[in-house]
Amino acid sequence: MGHATIEWVYVAVVIALLIYVGADAWNVERKLDETPPNAQLIKVTAQQWFWTFEHENGTQEIGQLHVVKGVPYRFEVTSRDVNHAFNIPDFSTLIDAVPGRINNVWTIFDQSGQYLIQCREYCGFSHYQMRAKLFVEEPSSNSTSATKPVDLTPSVGATALTG
Repeated sequence: MGHATIEWVYVAVVIALLIYVGADAWNVERKLDETPPNAQLIKVTAQQWFWTFEHENGTQEIGQLHVVKGVPYRFEVTSRDVNHAFNIPDFSTLIDAVPGRINNVWTIFDQSGQYLIQCREYCGFSHYQMRAKLFVEEPSSNSTSATKPVDLTPSVGATALTG
């Protein structure tokens, strides 16, 4: 009792589809783990029962975090005492804050406004109070050269082409 050729073709097609789906899923996961090279670093420290944030320029914030809309941010998250979980529910950002370990997560905030940062790991008696405010602000008009209007008048000595 032998196998018909059509059965071997069916098995080959199924194996090829499984390999394709697995490779594509691996590729998507790899891209999600890559932090954009221009991401700004924010160090996040959890402790019972508040959050501390430190920007690249040394600015520190306690209980609140100010970021700019459209800028990629990489968060280095750790804890000083017990396990916590850094969570920004409106932007689907969640990662553990573990003492002695630095976990990384990145995101781009695409909506300006005020949002909640909370702990998602029961960390003690006042766990429910471990919240912070996230302020996503519009980029300022003079902060990037891309937002400056372009002067289209010819400079002195330039010759306009006419057709």
